[in-house]
Amino acid sequence: MTRLLVSAAASITLLTSFASAQWSENFDSYAASSQVVGQGSWEEWGPGAGAFVSNAQSLSPANSIAIAGATDLVHQYSGYSAGKWVYKAHQYIPSTMTGVTYFILLNTYAYPAGPYNWSTQVEFSVAGGVRGNFGTPTIGHNVVPVITDAWVEIQVLIDLDANWCQFYYNGVLLDEPNLPDDPALGGGYSWTGGVFGGGAGALNLAAVDLYANNATDCFYDDISLSQATFEVIGTGCSGTMPAPAFNIILPAVAGQPYLEQITNLPVNAAIHLFGFGNQTSLLGALPLELSAFGAAGCTLRCSPDTTTFMLGTGNSATFAINIPAGLQGLKFYVQAAALDAPANTLGLTVSPLGAVWIQ
Repeated sequence: MTRLLVSAAASITLLTSFASAQWSENFDSYAASSQVVGQGSWEEWGPGAGAFVSNAQSLSPANSIAIAGATDLVHQYSGYSAGKWVYKAHQYIPSTMTGVTYFILLNTYAYPAGPYNWSTQVEFSVAGGVRGNFGTPTIGHNVVPVITDAWVEIQVLIDLDANWCQFYYNGVLLDEPNLPDDPALGGGYSWTGGVFGGGAGALNLAAVDLYANNATDCFYDDISLSQATFEVIGTGCSGTMPAPAFNIILPAVAGQPYLEQITNLPVNAAIHLFGFGNQTSLLGALPLELSAFGAAGCTLRCSPDTTTFMLGTGNSATFAINIPAGLQGLKFYVQAAALDAPANTLGLTVSPLGAVWIQ
């Protein structure tokens, strides 16, 4: 692919919004301690399975939803039967939580008689970590510990056109090693194959289910469903400026230029990583924490298939490529490292991972 050079001034004039939420919920319009069932189209799977709005914890002021005890809270969706989507939920688990709580997405939901079909079902417990059946009856992926006493992002990338999905916890893809990767999309599993890989699912997002399973309080806030164009995964690391970040100026469209601006560059210089994977690299498995290289708290998340050294002005630089025609549906990844000598012994800070879908 050839570089397309665009001036910084032109870049700013072309700045557009992207990935706006189709649906979102932050629970802030409801009264604290009120029953959420009957508000905002929330419902309970069965009698007595509702949930209460809480101001004990919140990511966006001032409320969240507390999932505990008998809670089996459902929100249904309609019209999501094609396209590429990102489902996000922010979760807070206190270190004192006991029991196992569940985050679930269904492709088929027909209360009360069914049928039902589950595409994502992940369990969280302080004792047992984060465990999910990602298209197989058994759990073969690496179990990661639950992060407690902090808000953590759950992200499910759903490609209904390709019948594929991926589950991320705190920016880490939980991938089932016993299933082959998709050649274009990477790790994950079939959406219609369902949680256990038995099939019979629908190309559809029907509902989210926040299920307490008699566990003590787990909180959710800032839940959203957005069309996938560019999504940020994980976190970056800061130095003399905040972590490098991406502004998407022209989205990735087959047959057209793709243009992104990288910000927070202390000396107007960056290393841009472009790749088609986020699981392995020449340095080993991804994500790779960079403490051993002198950059504690920084993480490599992108396979650097192509590396570009960039110069810019005004603490930013612009990266652009022409997207060849015929690549609709392909996904690639980008990450940026800013030159920042005082930040650490490696002299770099890094951005979160950017996942880009070609439209």
